[in-house]
Amino acid sequence: MSDRQSSIEFFEMDVFGHPIRLPRLPEYRKFYDKLRARSWEPRTFKILADNLDKSITYVDVGAWIGVTSYWASQVAKSVVAVEPDPRCNEILRGSLACYPNVTFLSGALSPDPTVKVNAVSGFGSSETTALPIGEGESVIVRGYSVEDIMREAGSGPCFIKIDIEGYEYNLLAELAKFANYDIKGVQCAVHPQLYERSLAGPWFVRRLRTLSLTYRIARLFPRLCKFAHVPRYQGLARYFLRGVLLRRIPKGTDFVFLNGLTTKQKSP
Repeated sequence: MSDRQSSIEFFEMDVFGHPIRLPRLPEYRKFYDKLRARSWEPRTFKILADNLDKSITYVDVGAWIGVTSYWASQVAKSVVAVEPDPRCNEILRGSLACYPNVTFLSGALSPDPTVKVNAVSGFGSSETTALPIGEGESVIVRGYSVEDIMREAGSGPCFIKIDIEGYEYNLLAELAKFANYDIKGVQCAVHPQLYERSLAGPWFVRRLRTLSLTYRIARLFPRLCKFAHVPRYQGLARYFLRGVLLRRIPKGTDFVFLNGLTTKQKSP
């Protein structure tokens, strides 16, 4: 099926129980195989299913090609999707008309009015970042502050997903502002391997700085919970030791901050 507003051809795929429109492009074939097998981000979809309902707005900072944004649009009250990658922007706009409760912001989370984003593996991949890494193309995009994004989200509780390929390390003060709003939960992907690549200096200095800031991200939302939950590891200490400090290349993970019981736990 072709969209009138885009030269990209789209098709529908069932993703964890909900059909979503995806671009029929060869570079995503292996990714689609993972989606069909339910082996791509199963924990993320479980977290979203547990914490979204028609009273919750989903804010997707780093929406990529819209997989979680368009999936969440079918279970949440509304969705605000933020994405700076120009190729992903084209893909997202190609399906936007089919999801009337999705608001799309073309740009990057930042307190600055503009941001330079870099294509580490080419635009359209999941590795576009505002960190000064990569030797590919770059583009200047609009910056959206937390206040800008939450203005679009409107009133009522929100669940926030943040996946911005390492730039989260440069935005701790800005990310903390989400706590000023009615937040049900936050899932924040951390990319210590990318952040460490952006640093200069001796290895051990870069590693200690990366570890310190990763710990600070884990403490960003004490109002939601004292420490972030780490779905892929048995506790933060294990992640800091085995996932960051003692690895040749640090490994990314997701930090999950939840405000009390999930929506499903509250159901009778």
